[in-house]
Amino acid sequence: MDKKEFLDILRSQLSGQMSEQQIAAHIQYYSSYIEERTAAGNSESEVLRELGDPRLIARTLLDTGAGMPYSDTSFGYEQKSDSGKVKQKSFKLDFSTWYGKLIAILIAAVVLIILFVLLGILIPIMVVAGVIIYLVRFRPR
Repeated sequence: MDKKEFLDILRSQLSGQMSEQQIAAHIQYYSSYIEERTAAGNSESEVLRELGDPRLIARTLLDTGAGMPYSDTSFGYEQKSDSGKVKQKSFKLDFSTWYGKLIAILIAAVVLIILFVLLGILIPIMVVAGVIIYLVRFRPR
């Protein structure tokens, strides 16, 4: 397998799974990597053997969310610097990272706590209301 075939397989595996811009960025990265390593004295076949199967690389990129257009939620805001230029700042909440998973677990825990507190309040009220309705409805005459 040569560099062109490697990059063609990688492109075909990513095609339709992420945007063309993201695919081009990945192809450019691996192309540059191969060129740098061959310029450093390694043979192309050696570099490609070290990289491994391009299908596995593509699957790893897709599974890890590298380039998935909707894998995270971004929140942005603008901030003016001292020179008056506007800087774009953004926050990304990525649920594929450990801290994203931790945040998801904390949110789920808060929701469950709220649910149990509400049930703890509503169940006694419903039991008392049920007893009152039962007594009123079926009281002896």
